[in-house]
Amino acid sequence: MFLHMPLVIALAVIAFFLHRKGAIKPTHSLACGAFGFYLADTGFAGSIHAASADLLGMIGQFAL
Repeated sequence: MFLHMPLVIALAVIAFFLHRKGAIKPTHSLACGAFGFYLADTGFAGSIHAASADLLGMIGQFAL
Protein backbone atom coordinates (compact mmCIF):
# COMPACT_ATOMS: atom_id res chain seq x y z
CA MET A 1 0.00 0.00 0.00
CA PHE A 2 2.94 2.29 0.69
CA LEU A 3 4.08 2.32 -2.96
CA HIS A 4 0.62 2.55 -4.51
CA MET A 5 0.12 6.23 -3.76
CA PRO A 6 3.34 7.30 -5.54
CA LEU A 7 2.26 5.09 -8.46
CA VAL A 8 -1.08 6.90 -8.64
CA ILE A 9 0.66 10.26 -8.41
CA ALA A 10 3.12 9.26 -11.16
CA LEU A 11 0.27 8.19 -13.45
CA ALA A 12 -1.54 11.48 -12.78
CA VAL A 13 1.62 13.44 -13.62
CA ILE A 14 2.09 11.46 -16.82
CA ALA A 15 -1.51 12.13 -17.83
CA PHE A 16 -1.07 15.83 -17.05
CA PHE A 17 2.06 16.16 -19.18
CA LEU A 18 0.54 14.20 -22.05
CA HIS A 19 -2.43 16.54 -21.89
CA ARG A 20 -0.14 19.60 -21.92
CA LYS A 21 1.87 18.23 -24.85
CA GLY A 22 -1.31 17.74 -26.83
CA ALA A 23 -1.01 13.97 -27.07
CA ILE A 24 -4.20 13.51 -25.03
CA LYS A 25 -7.32 15.63 -25.30
CA PRO A 26 -9.06 16.69 -22.08
CA THR A 27 -12.02 14.46 -22.82
CA HIS A 28 -9.74 11.45 -23.24
CA SER A 29 -8.02 12.07 -19.92
CA LEU A 30 -11.39 12.43 -18.19
CA ALA A 31 -12.59 9.21 -19.81
CA CYS A 32 -9.46 7.39 -18.57
CA GLY A 33 -10.02 8.71 -15.05
CA ALA A 34 -13.67 7.73 -15.10
CA PHE A 35 -12.72 4.27 -16.37
CA GLY A 36 -10.31 3.93 -13.44
CA PHE A 37 -13.05 4.77 -10.95
CA TYR A 38 -15.39 2.34 -12.72
CA LEU A 39 -12.78 -0.43 -12.59
CA ALA A 40 -12.33 0.14 -8.85
CA ASP A 41 -15.96 -0.88 -8.31
CA THR A 42 -15.75 -4.14 -10.27
CA GLY A 43 -14.47 -7.58 -9.38
CA PHE A 44 -11.25 -6.86 -11.25
CA ALA A 45 -10.12 -4.38 -8.60
CA GLY A 46 -8.63 -7.11 -6.40
CA SER A 47 -6.75 -8.67 -9.29
CA ILE A 48 -5.41 -5.32 -10.46
CA HIS A 49 -4.34 -4.44 -6.92
CA ALA A 50 -2.58 -7.78 -6.47
CA ALA A 51 -0.84 -7.54 -9.84
CA SER A 52 0.40 -4.02 -9.16
CA ALA A 53 1.58 -5.05 -5.68
CA ASP A 54 3.50 -7.99 -7.18
CA LEU A 55 5.03 -5.78 -9.86
CA LEU A 56 6.07 -3.15 -7.32
CA GLY A 57 7.51 -5.90 -5.12
CA MET A 58 9.62 -7.18 -8.02
CA ILE A 59 10.84 -3.67 -8.81
CA GLY A 60 11.67 -3.15 -5.15
CA GLN A 61 13.76 -6.31 -5.04
CA PHE A 62 15.75 -5.28 -8.12
CA ALA A 63 16.36 -1.81 -6.72
CA LEU A 64 18.01 -3.18 -3.59
